[in-house]
Amino acid sequence: MVDVNSISRRHALGAAAMAGAASLLLPKFSGEALAAGEGAEYVFLSCVTQVPFWADHRKGLDDAAKALGVKTTFTGPLDFDTAGQARQLDEIVARNPAGLLIFPGDAAALAGGIDRAVDAGIPVAMIIGDVPQSKRSVYLGISNFEAGMVGGEMLAQAIGGKGKVLLGTFPAPAVLERVEGYKAVFKDKYPEIEVVDVVNDKADPSYAPTAYAQAIQAHPDVAGIGGTDGDSGKGAALAVNEAGKKGEIRIVAMDRNPDMLPFIEDGTIEGAVAQKSYVESFLAVHLLHWLNTNAMKVVPDPAAAHVNPLPEKIVTGVMRVTKDNVAQFKGGA
Repeated sequence: MVDVNSISRRHALGAAAMAGAASLLLPKFSGEALAAGEGAEYVFLSCVTQVPFWADHRKGLDDAAKALGVKTTFTGPLDFDTAGQARQLDEIVARNPAGLLIFPGDAAALAGGIDRAVDAGIPVAMIIGDVPQSKRSVYLGISNFEAGMVGGEMLAQAIGGKGKVLLGTFPAPAVLERVEGYKAVFKDKYPEIEVVDVVNDKADPSYAPTAYAQAIQAHPDVAGIGGTDGDSGKGAALAVNEAGKKGEIRIVAMDRNPDMLPFIEDGTIEGAVAQKSYVESFLAVHLLHWLNTNAMKVVPDPAAAHVNPLPEKIVTGVMRVTKDNVAQFKGGA
């Protein structure tokens, strides 16, 4: 089980380290970057791009492009290919876009490429997962640990505060933090809840139902399933229905994937913890564009002053999706 106090200390120390290092990791934007205006391209490099989770991020990109008169592109490996994402980052840097938005599959694999982008005058915004040891300009996303705590509370309420549960995830650092959030809630408030297995569903919609079906077969007395990635909810719902245990096994999902929402409507899934995905990409493009065009007059010349005018971190928060409000989430952002 997780030591919440230890995690809080680590988070505090990490924040202090980021603040202390900020002045040493400032981007060097001038010349071409500051002149980036209409027609400039902002690229979102993601991972596991085949899944429907990214629909709201794409919508945010499209709307930001229209609002600013710029071009936005969404790209990245179809699967959880962290080495492929790192290679693609270098390829994109060679194209010299006006800015980069990155969801990191593996922070360590991308840190060097992020620094090379910034050194080339390309500002970088991290989305959902951070690489604080890099020269990135800003992070936008949820607190993954706190999102897990929200999900843990929802699942605990759904199963009456006791019983065996499964947690679903895949091995991306940001997503694994949500698992720890679930565990922290159970340890602190619900000692009669036992996590009997952490299922790797690979964030793969074709594989996830099988992963949960196997876990249910191995643990037939589970009372609940908590999903921490966008494909865990539907995967668990299909497995629970196949096992004939709808209503017996309660499910809390993650995110607002269009193909998962019907399972909230029909009661197979109790609810979901949704990120503000649209906000992340829409705001990130604006922030990078304002940085490039020196639109925010924190100081007359941020590069000359050796300051980063952007906020270091923007916590966008989560939304609870339930049967009562699920209609509001259908049809995208």
